Amino acid sequence: MNANAHPQVGRFQPPDVRRRQILDAVAALLLEDGYEALTVSKVATRAGVAKGTVYLYFDSKQEMLAALQARLWEGILETPAALLDRADLTWTQRLDGLVAAWVTAEHQHHELYHRLFHELGPAGEEPLIAARALLVTILTEGHNVGEFDVPDPELTADFLTHAYAGPCHHNTDTDTDIIPAIQGLFRRVVAAHSDR
Repeated sequence: MNANAHPQVGRFQPPDVRRRQILDAVAALLLEDGYEALTVSKVATRAGVAKGTVYLYFDSKQEMLAALQARLWEGILETPAALLDRADLTWTQRLDGLVAAWVTAEHQHHELYHRLFHELGPAGEEPLIAARALLVTILTEGHNVGEFDVPDPELTADFLTHAYAGPCHHNTDTDTDIIPAIQGLFRRVVAAHSDR
């Protein structure tokens, strides 16, 4: 067996498990060798499946990358999306939670995030659409209850979704906690009035 191949965890796997194995292989290969060296054959070997199995799930390399980008953003948005239903939190606390989740995820997956989004660009649906929509909801609701002063939540969300990436991109030291500073910047932009 190839040294880079991972042994199969059983010949027959549920589709979600098999799909995850394939995307894990794509992520590992991107980090090791970059996009140009990525092939369906290498993905199959790394995932411990036949090449034909990869094609059962993905029609192309681009489709695999789009799925990996979507999976990464789903993970980034899971925590802040759950905060929307927390009636015990102020909108400022929800905004802080969104910032913390974004920055933490970007630090945890910095190299993969950089390869997927900065080097390659979106391979499928623009991944920031869902992030922006979540932020627009927080800003709109916070403004509606008088906690934020954001007369144009959509423009403000565009500004903030692109502005936060700068500190994350240039500050890759995971030991440096920049989350409170970025949360403070977000709060100042929206003129948060919460008694946190």
